[in-house]
Order: sequence, then structure tokens, then C-alpha cells
Amino acid sequence: MLVQAGPEQALTWRTGGHIRHTHGALPDLLFPADRSWLVSALWDDTWTCLGGRESLIHTLECDPVANAGQLRPDEDALPPGLTRE
Repeated sequence: MLVQAGPEQALTWRTGGHIRHTHGALPDLLFPADRSWLVSALWDDTWTCLGGRESLIHTLECDPVANAGQLRPDEDALPPGLTRE
């Protein structure tokens, strides 16, 4: 299900029990109306995927807090050191 909402609304949808619960967990899929970027945080993964312009990805790669890395389309998004069950 896709719902159009603003950030304030989205933060009220989950109140707990979600793997990413910190101060109100965000939805699993986020993107703006112009679809210029996408954030995917699947319920069973411990990482978050982001798609967007190369400049956005590069900015995140340069930020040590983001701990981001770029993948090619044929690469698996599983972060180094993690395994699939």
C-alpha cells in the first residue's frame, strides 16, 4: 500500500515493534513527489538502501556518520560482514 503523506504524518504511523523504532519509525519506502530519490528500509533488513543522483550518493559516501557505500546494479545490497539466512 502506498500513502501520500508528509513527514509529520509518517512519523505517527508506527509506535513500536519495528526493527528501526527510534523516535517513531518511518515507513519502509520513502520518496518525494518528483521521485528524485528513494529510501528503502525493508522490515527484515538491518540496513537502508538509497537511490538517487550520483551527487547525492557521493555526498553520503563522504559523510562518516552515514556509513554509506555505492553499489553497481549487479551487486548485492547486503553490507559486508552480514550473511543471509
